[in-house]
Amino acid sequence: MRFSEVKNHKESMGLLFWQASMLWQRKIKKALHEYDLTHTQFVILAVMEELSEQGEPVTQKNISDFSMIDVMTVSSAIRLLEKKGLVSRVQHESDTRANSVSNTEQGRKLLCQATQAVDAVDKEFFFEESDKNIALHSMLTELLK
Repeated sequence: MRFSEVKNHKESMGLLFWQASMLWQRKIKKALHEYDLTHTQFVILAVMEELSEQGEPVTQKNISDFSMIDVMTVSSAIRLLEKKGLVSRVQHESDTRANSVSNTEQGRKLLCQATQAVDAVDKEFFFEESDKNIALHSMLTELLK
């Protein structure tokens, strides 16, 4: 590749990461199709549940910070999830500019089912050997620092 330090596309770490990520995302998208959820919607439902279980305030900003999804994307996804009856929004107790959001019972049920489908994709997509998965998990965690 003339404009890069790598000789060709096969040596590009970024491109390999992109390709692997896109392949995984396609599989996730296919698995979530039957639940009428996008990957982003699924992640938001899951993050809301996680924050709630941790006793953290569940606001659009906290969801955005936790998931690294742009706050405007979170906002529009939550509006759609609310229309589907999967989440509810109420005025935040102490911050008048924010809403507290939570999964409805219907949202929790759907999340539970969809999580099983996503877990199955992950199990199939990633390595069969647990030591490779542990190493990959460790490296990805390090990248996020």
